[in-house]
Amino acid sequence: MTEEPTADRRDVLRSLGGVPTGAALVDALGNDPSGRSLPTESLSGEPEPVEPDPDADRVFPQGVASGDPMSDGVVLWTRIAPDAYSSGGQLTLQMTAASGFHAFGPLWSIETDSLPDRDYTVKVDLAGHLEPDREYHYQFVYDDVYGPIGRCRTLPRAGSSPESVRFGVVTCQNYRKGYYGAFNHLAAEDLDYLLHLGDFIYEWAGDSTHDGRSITLPSGHGLAWNLADFRHLYRTYRSDRFLQQALARYAMIATWDDHEIVNNRYWDYEAGRPKAGKGAHPRNDDAAFMRQLFADGIQAWWEYMPVRVQYDPDAAHLHDRLRLWRSFRFGDLLDLVVTDERLFRSQSDEDPRVDVSDAALSAPGSVDLDHTMLGAAQREWFADAVTDDATTWTAWANEVLNMHLDTEYNGKKQFDNGDAWDGYETERRLIMRYLDRQDVDNFVALTGDLHTALAGYMRTDYDEAPDPDARVGVELMTPALTSMNLAEAGDISDNPFAQDLARSAILRNNPHLQFFDSFHHGYAVVEFTPDACEYTAYAVDKTVDSTSASKHKLAAFSVPEGEVRLNRS
Repeated sequence: MTEEPTADRRDVLRSLGGVPTGAALVDALGNDPSGRSLPTESLSGEPEPVEPDPDADRVFPQGVASGDPMSDGVVLWTRIAPDAYSSGGQLTLQMTAASGFHAFGPLWSIETDSLPDRDYTVKVDLAGHLEPDREYHYQFVYDDVYGPIGRCRTLPRAGSSPESVRFGVVTCQNYRKGYYGAFNHLAAEDLDYLLHLGDFIYEWAGDSTHDGRSITLPSGHGLAWNLADFRHLYRTYRSDRFLQQALARYAMIATWDDHEIVNNRYWDYEAGRPKAGKGAHPRNDDAAFMRQLFADGIQAWWEYMPVRVQYDPDAAHLHDRLRLWRSFRFGDLLDLVVTDERLFRSQSDEDPRVDVSDAALSAPGSVDLDHTMLGAAQREWFADAVTDDATTWTAWANEVLNMHLDTEYNGKKQFDNGDAWDGYETERRLIMRYLDRQDVDNFVALTGDLHTALAGYMRTDYDEAPDPDARVGVELMTPALTSMNLAEAGDISDNPFAQDLARSAILRNNPHLQFFDSFHHGYAVVEFTPDACEYTAYAVDKTVDSTSASKHKLAAFSVPEGEVRLNRS
């Protein structure tokens, strides 16, 4: 099998450009043909946040967001409305320490002439300008219109010992399938950061049974067809007031899943081209069209997400367009490892039960697999990242379910789980057995995609009876925010008896699972301390578009430090 092209760490810095003295770096977003960063100029002044102007929504219709925090910086994001934009208009950014609104300074002036080329989005990387483990407020001002105030937190200083780090975990927020009351509740939580595990948008358009949630794409098609369609989807999703509220409240760490481009997407290594899952796109047989579709989806994700990742729009190979995988260290408490399980994955294996050799276990990144989720280069990086024992906990921002899932119920398989790690059994065994050999402690996968809340044990294999010695770590899944779950798919949303039967069958078929709920929507909160990892899943009513959307706890578990054990809280 031919492996994908790779990129080294110097490419990441080169793709972002240099940081001018006394100025913040603003990324090029890949639309500037010169490949240069947008220039910024440091201004004098002592900024303090002020109340947003009454017409702030007119100028900043998608609000503000922050992401990819570092100990000395963060990426800030906003978008200027085309109707409010004028060539030569003045855009400034001001930051202030949150405690007492003390002046922080300086102001930054941002060049805006090239904003139309990037759908008027702005990203500012403040790496090197902030202090560790501090909360900041920020505000964009365009032509004297003061925008919404955002809040963000930097990471703890390297070598420090944080008492805790607390995440809100979300995934699968199909706009047409419900309202975002869960984000309103998230914004009220006492969190440090937001972790988004993918499916930030869905490629589909059309009518909705929820008032105000129908989508019509510029192309007129029923699913994304080009860059204009992807941009329209992001603008629509980011217009939701509750989503804006949560993104303004917390710095986000994000990965993606399949629907940011097309359902069940993968890379056909033999043909050297990207593909959609079976029946997912009518132009799937058109190689040139699909390459452009993937390039457009990558560009729109890059434009609209506050991330610090390598992006090269001129790369000849799509695998070199975006390097999403990265990690975040929270002092000596936690390493959070973020993977890309879509751009490099091959088609799943229909008969995946293949063992791995001892040689492969010694160097998992060097193995040439017929079916891969990560690709060899990312697998090698991942193996190194999760075996670094510099922190108490290692968490994996994992897009799709790692544990085996037997979905047989009522005498038939309810759905095919081959799009998850069940379709990549050889690579899963390779990675899990490698972690077991390396004696990786306190390993936690935080997972999305399946539209289900669950908790269970990742194992070296699932062929034998449950054995605590075969446990590698715990996997904690957040429910879908709005996307269709098992209850909706099986038309049992209002049938608690049928839900109990389905839950019992799933748990009976999968003894490594300790909890399963695919009958509610919502989010999860995960907190790491030196003593434990605490997980709580919440259900939120997605049919109510107001702050009064009901919320209740689905389940809570605690994982003690030093043990692979889930305790029901």
